[in-house]
Amino acid sequence: MKLQTRKQNHQSIPTRFSNEKRSKARTLLGFGLGLGMCLVLAGCQKAMSPTFMAVGVREVERSNERAVIEFVIEAKNPNREAIPLQQIRYTVTVNGNEVFTGLRSSEVSLHTYATQVFTLPAVLPISSISAQGEVSYSLVGTAQYIPPGRFAEVLFDADLKVPEATIDLSGTINLGE
Repeated sequence: MKLQTRKQNHQSIPTRFSNEKRSKARTLLGFGLGLGMCLVLAGCQKAMSPTFMAVGVREVERSNERAVIEFVIEAKNPNREAIPLQQIRYTVTVNGNEVFTGLRSSEVSLHTYATQVFTLPAVLPISSISAQGEVSYSLVGTAQYIPPGRFAEVLFDADLKVPEATIDLSGTINLGE
C-alpha cells in the first residue's frame, strides 16, 4: 500500500510591511520614544538650583553647657517660577571640629527671581566655643527642593527625582560681649 501525500503549495502570504519596513518602523518608534523621554526629562531639568549665602550669625541663648546659634541664610531663586524648599540637612563645624548635625524643614518658598532669608539653628557645646572672641565656622549641607512643573512635582512626591542644592557657607562667629 502506497500513501499518497498531497503537495501543498506554500506561497508566502503577502504582509502589509516587509521585514525591512518593519525594522525601520521599530527603529523610528524606538527613536521617537527615546526622544520623547529625553524631552520630558529635560523639561524637568531646565530649572536652575537655588543658591545660598551667609548673611549673619547670632547667639540666641547660652547656658553653662551649650549655646544656641542661629545662622541667617539668604536663598536666591534664579528661575521664573517659584521653588519650594523642603528638607535641609546640614553639619556645623567650629574651628575644624564637627559640633552639630541637623535636619530641618525649611518652610520657605522662593518666589520668582527673588531672595528669601531664613535661619538654621545649631546647639553648640560650650567647650567648642570660647567665652569671648572669634571662632571660625562652616555650615555644609543640602536643601531638597521641588523644581517648577507639575510633572516634576509628581516625580518628587513619588521619591523618583528629589533634586538637592548644595549649601556651603563659612565665616566667623564673634562671641565677644
